[in-house]
Amino acid sequence: MMCLLVVKMKWQQLLLPLQLLVLHAFHIGHVRCQLQCNAASSSRQKRIVIHNPAARQLSELDSCQYEVAPWSPQVCQVRIDFERLELPQPHLNASSQRMECIDFMQVQRFQLCGRNNGQHLYVQLLRGQTLKLHFKLGSRSTQSTWQLTIMQLECPEHVLSRAKNQQTQQLPQVLPTANRPMLPFLNNLLPRTIFMGGNSRPGLLHTLMPNPLADLPLLAPMGCDQYFRGSTGGIVSFNFAGGAYMPNMKYVICVAGGANQQITYSIEHFALSKSSGAPGAGYDSDCHSTVSTWGRASDYLLIPNSYVANNQAIQATYYCGTGLAGTKIIARPPFVLHFSSDGQTSATETGFQLTYTVQQSQALL
Repeated sequence: MMCLLVVKMKWQQLLLPLQLLVLHAFHIGHVRCQLQCNAASSSRQKRIVIHNPAARQLSELDSCQYEVAPWSPQVCQVRIDFERLELPQPHLNASSQRMECIDFMQVQRFQLCGRNNGQHLYVQLLRGQTLKLHFKLGSRSTQSTWQLTIMQLECPEHVLSRAKNQQTQQLPQVLPTANRPMLPFLNNLLPRTIFMGGNSRPGLLHTLMPNPLADLPLLAPMGCDQYFRGSTGGIVSFNFAGGAYMPNMKYVICVAGGANQQITYSIEHFALSKSSGAPGAGYDSDCHSTVSTWGRASDYLLIPNSYVANNQAIQATYYCGTGLAGTKIIARPPFVLHFSSDGQTSATETGFQLTYTVQQSQALL
């Protein structure tokens, strides 16, 4: 594993004494570690980058494993940003007529292949749980490429206590501070007249210790696999660039917003199968049957508390088909999208692309 110190500073700071410069670097920058494929041990860093091996090594591997140990006892989520993730496209199995990933990335219940640059995932972790990423490289393709940034996010103790399979305990009023200083060797280098009062320990050193409250703005609500915090943005299905979405996939997309707001989804592309197989938009029973029957199409994007902007008589919950491109869907909180795909496939199953805008609510549903 290789760690790089990323520092932002002005040229005047180069005049500082060496010990202050080093301290300042750790205070305003961050350590970014590059974890190697099939490393003998797991990494324990808050921010980690993993990337594909060189082409020669890649052609000799049938799998690539990464393990990330928890940065602190407060770690509850990990955000994985796919700066690059390009693997061979899913393959149609002639006998089963189902799409399968020969090469894929597996993290918990998610199995992804194809082109997913710019996507992200939130992964929930239990206390002390190690994050494991597995790349299956069945085709030995030297064109496979990935660069993922992994950020461990910490929860306050009272949030962790609500997690499943964790024992409930009485918590103090003041949140505990993890007792793991990043730079213990700097204790004797700090000028006492600036950073210390009397015989107390250096005040600035405490800012170098993990703060379980610092990650609160980054945490996704429980149950969200993707989380968009901006008031505007774009959302696409996995492998949208490859022209096919993953089979047998269920995940939840969340957008930040308040109770007095509404969200407008502008549909740019929408192509999910529907039960009748006929062209055009599909709603509710066209997309999701209340009776489970073998072979029935069940691909949909679920948008609760929503209606079609240019036809408010359509107040659907499930959306599918191929006729929604160019329309707008307005919804009230909570701002969530549930995507679900079955095991079947067809040429029309290319996925969705939309933009969203969160604004003050104009009307109640």
